[in-house]
Amino acid sequence: MTHDMKNCLAIINENAGLLADLAVKAQDKAIPFDPLKAASISEKIGKLVSRADDMMKRFNRFAHSMDHDKETVDLEEAVNLIARLAERILLQGRIRLTVIPASAPCRIHASRFAVLHLIFRAVDSLCRNQTDGTLDSEKPVTVQFSSDPELPEICFIQDFRPEIKLESLFASPEDQALLARVNMNIRTMDSGAGFCLNTLPPARE
Repeated sequence: MTHDMKNCLAIINENAGLLADLAVKAQDKAIPFDPLKAASISEKIGKLVSRADDMMKRFNRFAHSMDHDKETVDLEEAVNLIARLAERILLQGRIRLTVIPASAPCRIHASRFAVLHLIFRAVDSLCRNQTDGTLDSEKPVTVQFSSDPELPEICFIQDFRPEIKLESLFASPEDQALLARVNMNIRTMDSGAGFCLNTLPPARE
């Protein structure tokens, strides 16, 4: 995100310099002032400011995920936020992520930061560890949600065959601790085409 922000600032600075050059040349009457060119540059700056503002809003939403130890977390909203925050990682991993809107509320009560971290780990694993052997091809991944509000679940469905075993995902102690923190589990899909993060039933007293 900071890399993208720096790109925005660099291009804004470049276009601001072009406007300054136009102003100086017009003042010196070296060339006639071109209002259409000035308007075009101004429009580019406006779009870049809007893009940078959108990135900062996303970053602020992520930063505020640490405000509460536990709260109601909308899983669809969380996936969409991570998909936007991880745009560069998805692009580098040649993953085209499509999020299917949930047909029913898909929410859990947990640490928002931990949920976002878990979803990012899923996206990062898709980008780093899975390939169909065609590195230059785009790999479609569809995200779907459980239709049962009582059994919240996020499924990452691949349209390509991975070369690694999905069972190896989230196998590290850190990932296992993260799953336990949000009371979720990972299961592979019967078709072998993906995996799901699902909530565990509440422990009996």
